[in-house]
Amino acid sequence: MTALSQNNANRHASDLPFRHVILALCLMLVVFFGTDLFNIVLWQNNLANKLEILMLLPAMAITALYYRHLIRGAFASPELAILVIWALVSTTISSLPAYSFERCVPLVVTTAFALFLGSIMSLRGLLLFMASFYAVVMVLTMGAIAALPQARGIPPWGDTWNGIFLHKNGLGAACVMTLLTSFYAIGQVKGKLKLVFQVTFFLGLLLLVASESRTSQVVALVSMSALVVNRIIPRFEVIWAICFILFSVLLISLIAFLLSSPLADPLFALIGRKPTLSERIPIWELTWPYVMDRFWLGWGYGVFWHPDSSHLAWFSNKANLGFTPFYSHNGLIETWLNTGFLGVALLGTAIVRFFFSAFFSMRFVENRAGIVCALALMVTYLLANITESTLLGRLEANWIFFVAYVTKMNLVARAIRDDAKFRDSPVAHDGGTAKSIGSEPVYRPVNS
Repeated sequence: MTALSQNNANRHASDLPFRHVILALCLMLVVFFGTDLFNIVLWQNNLANKLEILMLLPAMAITALYYRHLIRGAFASPELAILVIWALVSTTISSLPAYSFERCVPLVVTTAFALFLGSIMSLRGLLLFMASFYAVVMVLTMGAIAALPQARGIPPWGDTWNGIFLHKNGLGAACVMTLLTSFYAIGQVKGKLKLVFQVTFFLGLLLLVASESRTSQVVALVSMSALVVNRIIPRFEVIWAICFILFSVLLISLIAFLLSSPLADPLFALIGRKPTLSERIPIWELTWPYVMDRFWLGWGYGVFWHPDSSHLAWFSNKANLGFTPFYSHNGLIETWLNTGFLGVALLGTAIVRFFFSAFFSMRFVENRAGIVCALALMVTYLLANITESTLLGRLEANWIFFVAYVTKMNLVARAIRDDAKFRDSPVAHDGGTAKSIGSEPVYRPVNS
């Protein structure tokens, strides 16, 4: 080891405690603005929204402090970076530019924050960060349910628990991610920390049942079954991933077929539901013509569901919904309304690149547990966005983590390619040292 490399190693080691403090602060910031904690604790108080926006300031400061990681993350996921830039530009074509811009700024800040998170941590570190986040969310949810009546049910959903979220489906989605990330963490850590994640897993299971979010329960059953199968039959991760994706596609196709068939009414009656997916299908049917009206560029970020929009009242009356919808309950439709076909194409490209990077990385990485978990998170997120919408969410933890693990997976794949090029280069054969980006090696094992 040369004197220069020794100095770099010593400097990196001395920076670790400070970086750990920064990451702990990042975790709490995501809790503050990635959930509805302030809105639940400060019930029906306008101060809650102001506090959420205020929490963006330290996130901006941290992102600026590590701006090189922001740039690195943006170049790793250019589609997502351009998508958010386009969302910001789309506010200029909105019928209410000031309103759209106000709603888009938090999206830009949180996405930049997510790009930084995806760059600064290893894949294993990012997944453990997510597991720790959801552990904190589960603890806070249990505390809120014990102390606050609004956490035990908000009209019109009766006594269905919602925890530190404003909707039971928000709690359900968080519980699904809790199960996936804590299941991964249990296999990665030992001792008391392992016990913490085991408790987190069972808390997530309990709250998932209590939330009565049927979509989240079905998605959790599919995704957790896939992870258990992978754990039982290791060393076949590529085949497992292909089968998991194909099964998910077939499941969605089967459900779509049943919804359009005469069997829908009796089947849904067995579980006390209507074949409208809690009025989601009528909302999709009503919003799709508006997607076609502004097919290429969309309506401008966030403006379509402005409370004063005339079409919202028409939606409620036309479909006899009994309520005024405030979003489309579908990630694809919502992205199309916000950013048009251009935004959908960018998002689709980012998702395809993620899968390409994951399958490419599995060819070269021996320990694939992190890649398997990331794949499960992606498929779960896409399934959840069929009946909900957190894509391009302005203050949404699931969107933040989606951007982060997509960015990380792209960086892992790029590191493997760079390492392969280096090994074939004359420098490597002459005994040269590994290339690096900043203080981090270009390639390191995924679970380092």
